[in-house]
This record gives sequence, structure tokens and C-alpha cells, in this order.
Amino acid sequence: MIGQLSSGDATAIMRAAKWFAGRCGMHEDDLRQETFVRLLAGKRHVRRNFDFAREVGGIIQSIAWEEIKLVRAGRREVRPTPDGISAPALADPSPSPEALAASSRDDAAMLSEIGRLIDGDEQLQLLVEGICDKMRGEELQKLLDVDVKGLDTVRKRLRRRLQGAFPKGLGQ
Repeated sequence: MIGQLSSGDATAIMRAAKWFAGRCGMHEDDLRQETFVRLLAGKRHVRRNFDFAREVGGIIQSIAWEEIKLVRAGRREVRPTPDGISAPALADPSPSPEALAASSRDDAAMLSEIGRLIDGDEQLQLLVEGICDKMRGEELQKLLDVDVKGLDTVRKRLRRRLQGAFPKGLGQ
């Protein structure tokens, strides 16, 4: 289908797929293919008299966001290998011992500064510990014993402290 498009539209669609593929973990070809499959199946629509490439880019963005949400929720679809062919073993997502050692060495000053910033504020300390333990949403609410609005307040307080201490970003 992409061969039937103008070169400008095809380039714009390929760029959008490449950009969003880097953010959602899908291969750009798979992302583009899924977009056209949904278009042809009637699950997604392109409005008339609108820029086709921009509309398709919006569909690509939507699919990428769906994938990101599935990954975050731990419900990403696991597809079996075709025809029972054994697949290569997946790489272990946990960091290597070398990466952990380098991280603790390289980030020690920044981590100690963050620890100093939140020292004495129990809610901020719990929030940082929860984030480090990969907690999200409701888990953080239970940990901090707050509702959604309260969690947003604590996150905002942490963000303001970090922005005040590191106005040029954490690497500065």
C-alpha cells in the first residue's frame, strides 16, 4: 500500500513509524503494518479532505500509545512463534552486574543529593522508594496512604524540589 502513496506521504508515514517505534518498543515495520491492517479492516478511519499522512501518523501514535500502556500494565500480548519453531531466548531485561556497579559509581553524587533534598519528608522518601521499586498508581497511593489527588500533590512537591536543586536537569 505504501508504494501507491506519493513520495512525500510515504516518507512522512515512515518517519512517524520510526519515531514512535523508538518509544513504544515495536519495530517500525510492524507498527506501520498494524496501522494499515486496522485501516483496511475498518477499525480506524481517515477523515476526508484531511492530510492523509498526518491522519495515518495519528493512527500510528495511537497504536504506539496502546502498546506503551500494555507494557506498563504488564499485559503485553505474547505471540507464539509461527509453526512451533523454537524462538531464541529473550535477553534478560535486568541490568548486568557491571551496569549496576557503574550506575552506583556514576550516580552516587546525584543520589546522595536527592537523598539530602528529601531528608525529613517521610512522604517524599516513601514516594522515591516506591518509584525505585517500580510501583505505579494505586500501589503508590496505598504506600503513601493517599488518594489520586494526594499522590499528584506529593509528586508535584518532589518535582519542584528536584527542579529547584537541578535547574538544568539531573545531569548538571
